[in-house]
Amino acid sequence: MPDHASTSRSVTRSATLTLPRRAVLGGGIAAAAAMVAGCSTKESDAPVPVSDRVPLPTHVPYTDVTPDLVGEHGSADAFINYPATPAISVPEVPGDGEPVSAMCATYMSARPPAPGNEGWQNLNDALGSEFRLDQVPAGDYVAKFSTVMAGGDLPDVVEIAKVTRLPQLVEATLIDLTEHLSGDAIKNYPNLANLPTECWQAGVHNNAIYGIPTHRGMWQSPILMARKELTEAKGIDLEQITNFDDFLNVCVELTDQGDSVHALTTMPTDYLASMLGLPRGWRLEDGGLVSAYEVPEHEELLNAGVKLWEAGVVRPDAFTLSGFQPEQSVHAGQSVMFSGSYPTWIQYAREYTGTEPFTVTGLPLPGFNGGEGTFRLGDPAFSVAGISKRNEDRVEAVLKVLDYLCAPFGSAEHLTVQYGKQGVDYTLDGTDMVQTPDGVQNVLSLVSLVCPPRVGYYPNDPSVIQEWHAHMKRMATINPTQNPALYRYSATEVSKGPGLNRKISSTVNDILQGRKPVSDWPEAVSAWRSGGGDQIRGELEEALAAEA
Repeated sequence: MPDHASTSRSVTRSATLTLPRRAVLGGGIAAAAAMVAGCSTKESDAPVPVSDRVPLPTHVPYTDVTPDLVGEHGSADAFINYPATPAISVPEVPGDGEPVSAMCATYMSARPPAPGNEGWQNLNDALGSEFRLDQVPAGDYVAKFSTVMAGGDLPDVVEIAKVTRLPQLVEATLIDLTEHLSGDAIKNYPNLANLPTECWQAGVHNNAIYGIPTHRGMWQSPILMARKELTEAKGIDLEQITNFDDFLNVCVELTDQGDSVHALTTMPTDYLASMLGLPRGWRLEDGGLVSAYEVPEHEELLNAGVKLWEAGVVRPDAFTLSGFQPEQSVHAGQSVMFSGSYPTWIQYAREYTGTEPFTVTGLPLPGFNGGEGTFRLGDPAFSVAGISKRNEDRVEAVLKVLDYLCAPFGSAEHLTVQYGKQGVDYTLDGTDMVQTPDGVQNVLSLVSLVCPPRVGYYPNDPSVIQEWHAHMKRMATINPTQNPALYRYSATEVSKGPGLNRKISSTVNDILQGRKPVSDWPEAVSAWRSGGGDQIRGELEEALAAEA
């Protein structure tokens, strides 16, 4: 049996940690704005000539570990088993002996502090610096971030929340990392260089690199899944869905209201948007931005949703489900199809504890009226971490620690960060890790601070990851589209965007449930535009024009 811990010991390392998920946090915070209210905008806030734009870091893929299933066109690699001999991605102890403090959002309960947490102690030993982590519940993170920034008591590394006057805020408080990370400079930190180029734009402000992204891309793209054995029991081949009418008919066949079984757990708005080719946020047309709210296909989406609702194929409580209720509905066989992303696929398989067969599959993506749909890509970056200015004299040491924490799947360092200490936080089944009860409680969650590109991994059943991987590879070729204004800053979007989106989402829900007619949609869009939507558009267009 392989001994992963012995691999770590050969480079004076061991093992510790775990991970969550989320997008860059949003919200307008007055306290943070006050901190930079007196800061003047520097000349680089003006449009930047193309030749002077900051080169993003060079992408140097990590090749010392070979995946069992290779991703293509942006789809993720996948592993059926953890490599028997984990590679060494960081040959030297990265820390400088001084503590490294950090703050990020977490979706898990707080981990026990290092003095009583062997996995955390193990990580500190491997880093050569004490890693001090402030674990903030995700729902409280924006407020905590703003308070910390306004007070000037920043940790060494901080997950950057999206608050008012963000470009000025990061310039005033965080280190400009451009000279350390731009272009080939990133090669001094090979695990950070393993992050794909497209996610680095998330960390650019004022034409400089202020943040290190956590990569996601296709991993968090919206998809529609189904319980395969339930569709097969009805004699339904999902591959025969070639347009919306086919989809509706399949949903009707899968629904048995008398037995409280519905085809759809929730309204599949993302799937309908993909069938119709709606933009993910914005679309460039004739040199300007058009919102997904404004395109005529959005009204078609609403009409299609109304048809699904009136046909009774969506759970009647779909708009009020919360917590684990959607998963419970799927596991109980009360819902056949469910929306989510690629982690959802593995999560459902992992958490199912029933006695009946349970197999997840992904639906095809046809166009609404035939042909192919449009695969709407998830944001390349999940979050961004910056380094506070008090680390100007040790920025390279902090970057080396982050480089270690970004160790790729299959490496010895990844075991230390992701799984904890062997024999305490996990045991081995062949070459694969089995988390212990201590590991469930102890391993840190760093996904919103720093982590490598995600890969598929589900050793319990090779067929799960094989079908998962095949679906992602297929979707990667179906007209992939991205928001052209992604990661460009709009002050109005930060201050007014959440409220505007809540209002228009409320109208969407009213229309889909029959409380308002589809004919009310143009008025809702007009209110969105006059309430700040047009101002957001103008600010984003200005940001894009500065790069043209």
